[in-house]
Amino acid sequence: MTTMSITASGISTYHSGRAEYRSLELFAGVGGLALGLRAAGFQHVALVEFERKACETLRHNALLWTKNGSGPGAWRAGEIIEDDVRAFLKSKTLDRARDVELIAAGPPCQPFSLGGVHAGTEDARNMFPAALDFVREIRSPLVLFENVPGLLRPSFRPYYEYVEEQLRKISCRPKKGEGWQDHMGRLLSTTPRRGRDTYRVTRQVINTADLGVPQTRRRIFVMAIRGDLSEVGPSPLPLTHSEEALLYEQWVDGTYWEEHGVCPTHLTDDQMLRLIDRLRRAGRPVTRRWRTVRDAIVGLPKPQDGVECPTLRNHVGVPGARAYPGHTGSDIDWPAKTIKAGVHGVCGGEAMILFADGSLRYMTVREAARVQSFPDSYEFLGARSHSMRHIGNAVPVDVAIAIGCHLLKILQRRSDE
Repeated sequence: MTTMSITASGISTYHSGRAEYRSLELFAGVGGLALGLRAAGFQHVALVEFERKACETLRHNALLWTKNGSGPGAWRAGEIIEDDVRAFLKSKTLDRARDVELIAAGPPCQPFSLGGVHAGTEDARNMFPAALDFVREIRSPLVLFENVPGLLRPSFRPYYEYVEEQLRKISCRPKKGEGWQDHMGRLLSTTPRRGRDTYRVTRQVINTADLGVPQTRRRIFVMAIRGDLSEVGPSPLPLTHSEEALLYEQWVDGTYWEEHGVCPTHLTDDQMLRLIDRLRRAGRPVTRRWRTVRDAIVGLPKPQDGVECPTLRNHVGVPGARAYPGHTGSDIDWPAKTIKAGVHGVCGGEAMILFADGSLRYMTVREAARVQSFPDSYEFLGARSHSMRHIGNAVPVDVAIAIGCHLLKILQRRSDE
């Protein structure tokens, strides 16, 4: 098996051997989840994505890896399926995916996102039914769904619970013309056969900053294991970083400022001062500190407006940043606000950097990619608006690595029994 980690410059192997576990990814976007799962040790048999521009970026990077003989090498161009997932389910090409150990999917989140139009189950972009159809067809040992926390709002939560219940009783299919509420009623009254007809499901809402990503970004992860393999769902993913540890290193021992060679800003907020005093008395937290925007962009050359950096792709300065209510930028010494895709192109507030002197500027595409923990060797094609939308839609690579390693341990324990 091959297990890897991703750095700013690319993926580096830290354990070598034979790759044993295969994955199928639906709604792959530009590959944040796929990069992380490959780094954890899963070999992709197919990445299915409908949007042409996203597929162009996936293929471009695959060809770069082949041409240069370096970089992550996370997939080959032939593994990219530019198609509607519903059409792929009915195609002969599906045969390549029937023996995968993991189905991973981030069904389009616009129907449920706070940043979208909130059409939910009535939105044609609701692709949970298609993702569940793949699970019914393939019955992979593991399933991973990722989506936005908007699914837990009162208006959408019943449908989200319906998605989970379908996983738990995957053999109980919806009937033709049956509404989801009626199907949910049948699911709740059904006692399924054991084994491959069921999944054990775990739901976890994760703030990606708690896994070392320099961004506060909450997402729901649904992890499921087939019922013939376990009596319980996967254990929750351990969290490794914390806000308290960042505050301790900034305002108790000062190591954060020393690391970056900058002077600390002046702290005047009374509530924060009381919190710092409690941290001082409690001692250093056992977790690692949250990573900040400053951590994310360290080492990058200062961007020049309208000029591509000669040594780094996707690092072009963008003029015109300004603040107004609700659009204030991401503090350089704090994790970035959630990078969003935006309904009508690039969102602004979270994609600006607010410096200690009060000045603002837009993040470059490369800086936004670092905030999402993409390696610098990964290149994005097309206009800034397309690249930022793709980055905003992606799963942070480091989160995908952590979840992939977590799921891989489950398979390894099963193999050892």
